[in-house]
Amino acid sequence: MKVFAAVSALALAMPAAAQVPGTGIDLSVEADLMSDYRFRGISRSDEDPALQGAVTVSHDSGFFVGARGTTLSGIDPFRLRDPDLDDLGDLELDVYAGYGSDLGGGLSVDGGLMYYAFLGHDGPANYVEPYASLSYLLGPVEATAGAKYAPSQNGTGDEDMLYLFGEVEAGIPFTPVTLRAHVGRQDWGSYGRYTNWSVGGGYTMGPFEIGARYVDTNLPSTAGQDAGVVLSLGVGF
Repeated sequence: MKVFAAVSALALAMPAAAQVPGTGIDLSVEADLMSDYRFRGISRSDEDPALQGAVTVSHDSGFFVGARGTTLSGIDPFRLRDPDLDDLGDLELDVYAGYGSDLGGGLSVDGGLMYYAFLGHDGPANYVEPYASLSYLLGPVEATAGAKYAPSQNGTGDEDMLYLFGEVEAGIPFTPVTLRAHVGRQDWGSYGRYTNWSVGGGYTMGPFEIGARYVDTNLPSTAGQDAGVVLSLGVGF
């Protein structure tokens, strides 16, 4: 909670153009209030509201680093497949670094490393996950396909975890509305595999965005992994 409060305060204090003159460095800050925090279709907030804040520092060369904090509650039902993978705690802190580049012709590439840390967790939880994605932009429509792979480590229950995903984002011309769709497939070794998907969009008003999306998985319809509508209110600079 303290991490998010600090990020939120910074977000509200940031000017619209957060650039360091003469350095090629940009600073972006985001803060979001969500009706539910869904990670790959599964709730990590016990289907209750969550707060999220992020800070990213990027350079004209394409390199970037950042961190994102999200409040948690309850227990991730998918992790309960192993009694050693228990409560994730009160706060998820994602630290990331990577590189993105425009390849020309509407193509762009992005790759990097994510480190997931959980504050106040029980049992092993923290883990590292490299990722890579390729995007294609045609007019107002951008399609992305990518993969995230976490090699066997304590936080993944000593199993490899592979997540393949695809998403489409389309801005409706001459309106502040953006439509989004996402589908992903997670394979977590002996813990099982499942598919998740979501459809929705956002309405932008200056630095604010109001969002709504329908989220579902092909897992049994039980609390934390059943279908639901997630609402959000975000601000970014």
